[in-house]
Amino acid sequence: MSHAQRNERLESWKAIARYLGRSVRTVRRWEQQQGLPVHRLMHRAQASVFAFRQELDDWLESRAQGPAEHSSDYPSPENGGGTSEGTRCAKGTGDKEETAAIAVLPFSFAGPEPAQAWVSDGLTEEIIGGFSRLAKLRVTSRTSSAAFKGSERDSGAIASLLGVTYLLEGSVVGDGRRLRINVRLIDAQRDDHVWSRKFAGDMDQIFDIQERIARAVIDALHLHLAPAEEAAFGQPTVNDLAAWRRVLLAREAALRWRPDALDQARILLNEALELTGENAVIYATMGRVLLNYQEAGIPTEEDLLEEARSWEERARGADPGHPETRILSGWLAHATGDLGRAIEELDKALEHDRDHPDALLLLAHCLLRTGQTKRARPVIDHLMAVDPLTPLTRCMPGFLDAMEGRFEAAVDPYREMLERDPANPVARLFNVWILFAAGHDDEALAAASGFREAAEESTPAHLARRLTAAHLGTLEDLPLPEPVRKTAEGSEMYARHAAEAWAMAGNAKRAARWLDRAVDLGFSNWPYLARYSPFFRHLVDDATLRPVFEKAERRWKALTGNH
Repeated sequence: MSHAQRNERLESWKAIARYLGRSVRTVRRWEQQQGLPVHRLMHRAQASVFAFRQELDDWLESRAQGPAEHSSDYPSPENGGGTSEGTRCAKGTGDKEETAAIAVLPFSFAGPEPAQAWVSDGLTEEIIGGFSRLAKLRVTSRTSSAAFKGSERDSGAIASLLGVTYLLEGSVVGDGRRLRINVRLIDAQRDDHVWSRKFAGDMDQIFDIQERIARAVIDALHLHLAPAEEAAFGQPTVNDLAAWRRVLLAREAALRWRPDALDQARILLNEALELTGENAVIYATMGRVLLNYQEAGIPTEEDLLEEARSWEERARGADPGHPETRILSGWLAHATGDLGRAIEELDKALEHDRDHPDALLLLAHCLLRTGQTKRARPVIDHLMAVDPLTPLTRCMPGFLDAMEGRFEAAVDPYREMLERDPANPVARLFNVWILFAAGHDDEALAAASGFREAAEESTPAHLARRLTAAHLGTLEDLPLPEPVRKTAEGSEMYARHAAEAWAMAGNAKRAARWLDRAVDLGFSNWPYLARYSPFFRHLVDDATLRPVFEKAERRWKALTGNH
């Protein structure tokens, strides 16, 4: 089979089923339960699916080499369904049998006090968090499920968009003292209610009610928990009701990525700690809120990185093996350029919380930045399965394409990210970068001019203008404000984009300075730099840049074992 044939896209369920020699129903079940690599392209009204022949072939081969204890219609090279060239086993996706897939839709709230609506949000989040730690249940992230809050779409359409079989939906009626909760479990493929139940109790019984709801789902799906899962199941992340409310509100605020919202999140988390005392989850959440300032490119006079380290130390003291502790450790290692340790911590977090979208997202980023694109692919597939509607998730297949030199293929995922989150300055910077990389210069210039007034002085906006100035030949005349420079020097992503701007302008000396900073902060994807990057292509043999390329190559080889 030729290279072009192996990379051919199959553009529908029917085409995928025909290629594998099975029915559409069977291949959809394989995708949901066995990790068949099917991708989704999200549109405003519906989703379309596609698959690559090469990925299907690799998946078939990996299953043929695994345990022979699957159902009789399970695929192998011997029983039909494609050819087998190479191997691929998706960590955390294709390594377990009969995985059910469920989405917990946002519980609605009705009561005399709208301010109590946080209770329904908290129940939704806790149930999702509990399911995420179960090996035989794949659960959609809260962020993606939240897109259907108050939706009028039917269950089949929602399940199709989220790529799940089951939906859990509920309503909460409460007055601040008593709760009545109606819950329905729906088999969306059959358009049938598996069960409908009512739960009631006082507010201080909410954690018990949450566990009863979750266990009812597990029983209905005939899932058997491992001993460690059974021991941990139903334990709330925060035991104090008032503290739990503050943690939920803090997480909501942090998702807005604005300075005022992040400041409010810190206040809420400090209040929660006053109520609970030592708590690894709250410590870890505080550390990640602090790191959000840097990720969002928000200049600050505080040494938030050092403060985040202090919260990591507290989280490790409280519970060193908790997934949230390990995720914070992974973020800190990522922020300081130790991507080897970041990958190790995130792998360990995902052993206990396999569907955690933040851990999957950061792990994929770390693998791509270190040139481990083959290993990143199944992680991205898993991320797309559990968090299909979050804008940043939507661009990850594009990041993979870009790191492997397929810039034209990367444009649509990045464009979709911006369409879904047009006010996000980072999404606009990403679009400017990928459009220039793919040669869509006019569209890149238009995108760079579209920053909203509130984001005009943000770090992403300044870097987008620098890419534009490099293209126009005016970069030498464009100053970089000191607070923005400081922020860019603390971020691998921003330092890399600054380097690419100077490389596009032909200034090897300044490109080398910024690229050296990006390498020190963890970007060691030497194949991208040496083979694919359109920005550095004409400077690969430049004497000023050569030492930086060699440093990246050494680190890439050390991390990947390529010699």
